[in-house]
Amino acid sequence: MELFLEICKSYGITGGILVIIGMILFYSIKYYAGKFNQNVSSGLEMVGEKLTDQMAKQNESLTKCIIDQQTKLLNHLIQDKKDDKDAHDDMLEKRIELSEEINSALKDIMNIHNCQRVFVIELHNSFFNVSGVPFAKYSCTYEWFDRGLDPLSYKMIGLPFSQLSKVVYDTIKSPLQQKIYSDMGKMEEENPILFNEFKDPRTTAIVYTAMYDKNNKLMGLLVLEYQTPIKEKDINLNQLRVQAAELTSILNIRYKYIK
Repeated sequence: MELFLEICKSYGITGGILVIIGMILFYSIKYYAGKFNQNVSSGLEMVGEKLTDQMAKQNESLTKCIIDQQTKLLNHLIQDKKDDKDAHDDMLEKRIELSEEINSALKDIMNIHNCQRVFVIELHNSFFNVSGVPFAKYSCTYEWFDRGLDPLSYKMIGLPFSQLSKVVYDTIKSPLQQKIYSDMGKMEEENPILFNEFKDPRTTAIVYTAMYDKNNKLMGLLVLEYQTPIKEKDINLNQLRVQAAELTSILNIRYKYIK
């Protein structure tokens, strides 16, 4: 107050008014500066809250999207597994049906030709085969036989093709695509190793018929085994060829269901 009176004495009333105006301006600026800072802080807080809320919503949306994608992927994988299982089950069922058809056909052939065993020999290669020959191994894949006989399939698995090569050659070179051993002594003389596969003394004759795949390539042999006296003229070789072709058609279909 004393300073104000001194200013009034020195500068008169005008100086005092200027001092008052200056003080008013000073406190007004200070007040509004405080208000401005407060408004800026409030504004920043609001902006921060909005950004936080938006980020939360975006995170929620992103999380939901990721969960939805993972759920779809999981459902897709589950469906694929189910489809694979269904396909596998269908293929297994079809293979069983085809095996039953093959066995039924073999049984019919055995009954029609009055033999004691009929079986299929399939020729196949092996990754061990580097000799360049068409085949490396052979196996008995299907058979039907009378009671009292022992199965051949369990011991005729992956045998060397060399044992069978002469029979195969003679079969495919013959007019009817067949090879007949009506005398087992002849087989023993020509191929003693193969003869040992039929060392049952009851075996009296063996008939081989060529089988071809859908590409007309040799795939194996249909074999009849007799354990009763038989003459070659008593075997209907033409009918046997037809039956071998019918059986081959079933085997060719079977390949589609092997994986």
